[in-house]
Amino acid sequence: FSFIWSFVELINSMIFYILYGNIKKKAVDATLPNEYKGFEFRLLCENDVDGLVDFFKNQPESAYEYFKPHTFDAASLKRKLSDHSFIMMGVLSEGKIVGYFFLRSFFNRKAFRGKIVDRNFQGKGISKQMAVVTTGICGIMKFRQFETLSRDNIVSLVSTQAVNRVEIINELSDNYIFIECLSLIHI
Repeated sequence: FSFIWSFVELINSMIFYILYGNIKKKAVDATLPNEYKGFEFRLLCENDVDGLVDFFKNQPESAYEYFKPHTFDAASLKRKLSDHSFIMMGVLSEGKIVGYFFLRSFFNRKAFRGKIVDRNFQGKGISKQMAVVTTGICGIMKFRQFETLSRDNIVSLVSTQAVNRVEIINELSDNYIFIECLSLIHI
């Protein structure tokens, strides 16, 4: 039934654009740092698709144990880029994508974040800065921010709790939790 989800995403994108226009661009421009610890943070565009596909191909299989937000082929990524309710951002080092993060927004003022950092660039504060950025964007847009995490993914749990006050909304199957990312913790 993937066609049903595709239809829902299309309708959400259209309603989102009608209700909020280009608010995401304004929010991203106000929040996204140009540079952080020598890394470039920016919105991704169609010219980045090949680099993003390479980024995903170069991650170990273990990176996808907990990170499966969408498919990673060029056609799917281009569709996501054209979705008004989906914000795709990247972290680059010397022109190469070393981190990917996004907000999947809904017209009911809820957004879900996801993030992944190249295994060779972990431990440099990139994931925490991604969380700061997404929280800032949601604050400007006045959206609630959510995340689904596995309790087994200790690194991601620690990273999220280091940046945001969190509230567990629901316990999910397979040791996952559905959380709301509240205000930033002073970091």
